[in-house]
Amino acid sequence: MRKKGQRHSHVVGRGPGVITPDGCSVELWAALPPGDIPAIIEPALPPNARILDLGAGAGRLTHPLAAAGHHVTAVDESAEMLSHIHQAETISSTIESLRLDRKFDVVLLASHLVNVPDTAKRNGILATCRNHVAEDGVVLIQRFTHRWAQEAGGPGHLGAGIETETTVEPNSAGLGLVSVVARYSIGDQHCEQEYVTCLLDDSALSTDLNRARLQLDRWLSEDGRWVVAKPER
Repeated sequence: MRKKGQRHSHVVGRGPGVITPDGCSVELWAALPPGDIPAIIEPALPPNARILDLGAGAGRLTHPLAAAGHHVTAVDESAEMLSHIHQAETISSTIESLRLDRKFDVVLLASHLVNVPDTAKRNGILATCRNHVAEDGVVLIQRFTHRWAQEAGGPGHLGAGIETETTVEPNSAGLGLVSVVARYSIGDQHCEQEYVTCLLDDSALSTDLNRARLQLDRWLSEDGRWVVAKPER
């Protein structure tokens, strides 16, 4: 069920155990494997990088990055999520309110957090990325694209025994918005997340990045869902 006090109006989460303020099941995220993401982002990582993992959850990416020799600081607003993380520094904070007096070689913004439909919130998230990336560093962003919306939907398998069923439909509230229902099954346990997300093509993402004094540099994946941004020169 929706956790009392859930503060994100664009998302509702249901399922057993703790549901975080952004509608995620802690049990699901603790079991979710990293998939091919470490291999996708590895070419953009310098050796022994200082990495800021924003919205780290239960450490799905933090753990393989730390195991690869990087120095990871994991940030999440859910203390329950962070309790699953080991071998990394953890900080409980929302992304947009984070204020650390240091810079990182890599700022990682995974889990499509940049697609939040609230423009002001997206600006705040990208401002945090800019404020914490070194001048010669990179920001790695995972996004939902229009191509993703066309191809998503139906059943899927995420590994570790996690099965999914996803539906994606246009949302009448605005251009580029879609409504998503994602259902997950782990054995006999089931959870669900309903959310509205804002699809971002290169032009829309570049506009938001430029507002935060960042610039789109290149794609990391053929489908364009992983991109590299750099501080404006």
